[in-house]
Amino acid sequence: MTDLIPSPVRLLVVIVNYRTPDLTIEALRSLVPEIQAMPDTHVVVTDNRSGDNSVAHIAEAIATEAWGAWVTLMPLERNGGFAYGNNAAICPALQSAAPPAYILLLNPDTVVRPAGLQQLVAFMDQHPQVGIAGSRLEDPDGTPQRSAFRFHSLGSEVDAALQLGVVSKLLARWVAAPPVVDEAIATDWVAGASMIVRRQVFEATGLLDEAYFMYYEEMDFCLQARRAGWSCWYVPQSHVVHLVGQSSGVTHPTRSTQRRPQYWFDSRRRYFLKNHGWLSAAVTDAAWATAYVLWQVRRSLQHKPNVDPPQLWSDFLKNSVFVKGIRQPPTAPTLWQQIKEDWVAHGCDWTKPGFRAVAVQRFGVWRMTLKPKLLRAPFSLLYRALFRHVRNVYGIELPYTVQLGRRVVIEHQSGIVIHGHCAIGDDSVIRQGVTLGNRYCDRPLEAPKLGARVSVGAGAAILGKISVGDDATIGANAVVLRDIPPRATAVGIPAKISQLTKIYEDFSHRNS
Repeated sequence: MTDLIPSPVRLLVVIVNYRTPDLTIEALRSLVPEIQAMPDTHVVVTDNRSGDNSVAHIAEAIATEAWGAWVTLMPLERNGGFAYGNNAAICPALQSAAPPAYILLLNPDTVVRPAGLQQLVAFMDQHPQVGIAGSRLEDPDGTPQRSAFRFHSLGSEVDAALQLGVVSKLLARWVAAPPVVDEAIATDWVAGASMIVRRQVFEATGLLDEAYFMYYEEMDFCLQARRAGWSCWYVPQSHVVHLVGQSSGVTHPTRSTQRRPQYWFDSRRRYFLKNHGWLSAAVTDAAWATAYVLWQVRRSLQHKPNVDPPQLWSDFLKNSVFVKGIRQPPTAPTLWQQIKEDWVAHGCDWTKPGFRAVAVQRFGVWRMTLKPKLLRAPFSLLYRALFRHVRNVYGIELPYTVQLGRRVVIEHQSGIVIHGHCAIGDDSVIRQGVTLGNRYCDRPLEAPKLGARVSVGAGAAILGKISVGDDATIGANAVVLRDIPPRATAVGIPAKISQLTKIYEDFSHRNS
């Protein structure tokens, strides 16, 4: 898909469509002046397998309006949610030879006001320490919407459920949606309806978490960015009309209050479990439930209207950590579990040299976890003997210092050498004939960064402190000496054949 995104592109705009072709077309129309002002901008519209006429309708509009030079339509194979739809366009952009400096997530139910994108880009250019920035979202009549938020916490959950003014004042520091301001300010997170992200943020934190189908993913992403040292800002000089709820239908202001979908509760539960642990998630759920009961009692006594989503109480209880499970984030697998996974990944054949090399590496890592250290001595002697045997007999050098992901497959013939303190992602495949890494071992920052589910070509020699992460493919006999983003493809044998063919043609031409 990389050829669908021209290079170089300074700003990549991603719009995820799901059965909203008319809204998407209007959003594209509002971008025309921005493209004219910033010609190094490209827009990718991904369609989350809408199953209606969305793809045909949007494609027809692109052709009719002559937008093809700056818009790419990318139909996807499934509806994987907001993060999935964005990542599908972000990945090929990051792996291009000249990746964009900025990536803007833009909802289909938005209309960009004049200079809306220009203001965001200018702000990011002027503040290189800022990793993420969001626009001022507003109604069609210009009324501002709350677009800058604080991270959800115990205090914000109590405030939202209790709905009591005096408590809101006491919890003002934790209220999730503070009042709208007119100047640019640092904030915890911004709405994903119009959110610009510096490329280096993705390199530091990875892509959006696709385990969130919809909601909470942008808050989670901003939290990961903050933990990586990047700040997030609200930029009210950038005006974007947001037709609230028209893309999802959940928070539509003119319709009756909609019942919260299952994925909303799944996303909420995941956010607290992932980022704060099971104990905090349980306390937060208990606090919300208590506050909500108090609100219902007060509402009944004061005869207040019920404006909450239908069946909110029962849906919340069914989806709380008390019912769905109070569990910590997945723990590291045991040595036996890892070896069993590797055995299955290698075709349930324990005689394969690749499986034996991986099993020895797992054993080497495991023995370093033993306490007290005196227990390690006999296991270290055994590990060194096994390591030398695998290296000398099978030609695979895979020390325990390598951070090996799960289900890594080594398809071995000979000569695989993996050096240094590199990290290899889950579901990777290591094959023969590739040299990966930095030839200058004193320059670790110049080493390549690869993604998970990597397919590495034959004879791999991985050198230096490198990181192997998501969905990269490295062809056989390739030599890689620069960064390769997630889902990249480093050309191997075909490029070498093409080069040899050109050399042969030049040689023949000279001789003739």
